[in-house]
Parts: sequence; C-alpha cells; structure tokens
Amino acid sequence: METVCHFFRTNYILANCEDVICKKAFSLNLSHYQMIELPAIIEHCESLMKLFLNQNKLTKVPGSLGNLTRLQVLALDYNHLDEFPACICELVRLKFLNVSCNEIHCLPAELGHLTALETFWCNNTGLRRLPPEIGNCERLQTLGVRGNRLQSLPDSIGQLAELRWLTAENNRLGEVPQTFGCLQHLIHLNLKGNQLRRLPAMLMSMPNLKFVFLNVNRIDQMPSEAELEMLHFLRMLNLTQNPISIQPELQQLAQTQSHIYVERLLEEPSDSRPMMQRLQQEHAELEPEANANLEPESSSDWANSARTSQLDSSDESTLENTIEDLSVMLPEMSRFITTF
Repeated sequence: METVCHFFRTNYILANCEDVICKKAFSLNLSHYQMIELPAIIEHCESLMKLFLNQNKLTKVPGSLGNLTRLQVLALDYNHLDEFPACICELVRLKFLNVSCNEIHCLPAELGHLTALETFWCNNTGLRRLPPEIGNCERLQTLGVRGNRLQSLPDSIGQLAELRWLTAENNRLGEVPQTFGCLQHLIHLNLKGNQLRRLPAMLMSMPNLKFVFLNVNRIDQMPSEAELEMLHFLRMLNLTQNPISIQPELQQLAQTQSHIYVERLLEEPSDSRPMMQRLQQEHAELEPEANANLEPESSSDWANSARTSQLDSSDESTLENTIEDLSVMLPEMSRFITTF
C-alpha cells in the first residue's frame, strides 16, 4: 500500500508543478508530502513567488532552486537538512525564510546577500553562531533563533534598524552587545532561558520596547529603582526565575509597577488573574504587524507544530491488516486522486 500511496503522491506533486508552469502561478504548497528530494521539474516553476516545502523529509535542496529568482517566501522548516542550502543565498528577492527544526549548525556569510529579507526563522537547529553579515539584512523586522547554542550575538545586529521582533530564548547568551541600543524600532525582545547576569542597560534607551522577557536567566545584579523606573514605557518586564526576583526590593517595586513580573512572595496585586493569563492578554495587544509574523503556536513554543500522523508502512499481508492499512491510507490518498 505504501508503494501505491507513493505513486499517487509523486504524481500529484508533479501535476501541481506542471500546473504552476502552465498557469505561471505565483504560489506552490508542497508541505506534508514526505518528500525526500525535490522533483527536478521544480526548477522550471520560474513564476513562483511563494514556495512551501515544510514538514517533509528533505535532506538537501538542489542548487537549481536558486533559479527561482522571483521567490519572496520560502518555508523549509521541519525537514532533515544538515546544512544551510547555499542556493538560498541567490534568492535576493526573498522576504520570508523559515529553516527552523533542521540540523543547521552554522549559517554562511552569504546570508548577507538577502538584503530584502524581512522575516527569518532559524529556531531549534543547533545553531552555534550568527554570522556578522546578518547586519547586511537591513530590512529585517522579525528574527527568531530560539532553542539553539548561541553564546553571543554579533555586534552587527545593531545594524538591523528595522527590527521589531527578536526572540533568542533558550540559548547560552551571557550578555548582549552594546549595539542593541541601536534597535530603536524593537517592540518584542525575548531572551528567556539564557545566562544573563544583569539587566541590559541599553534597554533604557529603546523607548519602543513593549515586551521584554528576561525570565529564567541568572540575573543577580540588582538594578537600581531609578533604572527600573526608566523602563516605565514597557508593558511587560518579566524577571521571574532569576536570583533577583525574590529580593524584597524588587518584590516591593513589582507591587507598585504593574509592568514588572516576579514571583509572588508578597500579597496578590489587585489584578488577581493568574500571571500566565495576564501575560497572554497583554501579549495579544501587540501591533497586528508583529502578530502576523508569529510562527504556528502551541502551548509552550511557537515552533512546535510538527506533524504527528504518519502513514502505516506495515508489510503484513493478512486481510485484517490490509483493511486496517486501507483505513489509514485512503484519507491520505484522497489528497492526490482528485488530480486524475
């Protein structure tokens, strides 16, 4: 049955590619097709502006993908890539790129060629460093590098003057570069789950910031009350699960400044909703443009949207197993049969 399903799946994919070529279509969605390689015909889909290849089993991307010079959106998340495809750096019109949830440990310097890039997700890839050339992507508005092995961020990140949304949670960052203060359009900053020891002083010179997550770090250097008051423009400063969060001074200050979140060791604030509910409500008030860049969201991590249903590849040949196999296969095959 797997052979039959593979036949229909392959022909359905080819039919979609041929349809794009015939109609000069702008968009092609080949996600969730268990592809281990891209069909050669895809290099002839030159009209494409959006290509979705996420949630497959791709181990490499052919260099011919670089021929799709009109591409503006490319989704490659949840595949089996073990390196960043070099041909992507030829797609100089690219605005949205997602390579999350692969095994991409480094990014090439040529990433800086993507000067039109506005959104870049590289979450949960084992990434060890961001190349300094990322500073050339000066139109970047959204950058996601959560769940990696980053120990530092390049100074050139300060060149991303249009950046509005930066999430680098669950890395190994011990500090942020001084050039952070140049990110004057930044609204959302998530540095949760790193190794920061102090509150970054440059935050006070970034008046457009609304949401700052510094929880689950190692911050043990208590900022002064004056410094915290200078962050009055924030809607949320999350300092929970840091050594300073249980300090009496910060506990008292959190009672009078509602935007500061720490563990509740004193009496409950007037807003008695659970902390998580309040955070979600306030986070939902982000500007629509920022929310539009969110990845698929689950209860704990925007990047956790991996497909869980898999085709049954059993080789058993009894009638009972055949009937069971059909019940699994038919819903999947129905996606492809309508083409013929």
